[in-house]
Amino acid sequence: MNFTNCRIPIKQRDTEHLFPCADVLNENRTHHEIIEWWNVPYIDELVYEESGLIGVYVLDGATWDCPRKISEHDSFEEAVSAANFYIKHSPLLRRYHETYQPTAKVDHLLDMSSLIRGKMGRPTEQELFDYMFHWLPPAEAELERTA
Repeated sequence: MNFTNCRIPIKQRDTEHLFPCADVLNENRTHHEIIEWWNVPYIDELVYEESGLIGVYVLDGATWDCPRKISEHDSFEEAVSAANFYIKHSPLLRRYHETYQPTAKVDHLLDMSSLIRGKMGRPTEQELFDYMFHWLPPAEAELERTA
């Protein structure tokens, strides 16, 4: 796998099989794939073939069956700068070789949580996370993988 000079993975034609695939429900992904890619932004050069722009993507649960497009850029350098900025300024995002943590953003869903849960009570952020992301492997799974 190729990386930028700031350790951001680059998805290219010959390495695309190493990256999270699309059209797979996140809860059906293997624990290995989630531990490897959860909250890890990467540069997708293959998007350039379709749109003429370089994409920055992350598997973070914002979409249920594919990595989320964070942004698109005119140049590779802009995409790298953006991905690096996202990692530095987000408490959730991490570099590829940093330790996995089962975290996801849910605060924006709290207002809709009564529709999601089918109840009128407003859950805490932790309760909503536990309900929606119960399938994330625990942090201990990272230790088992690296042992």
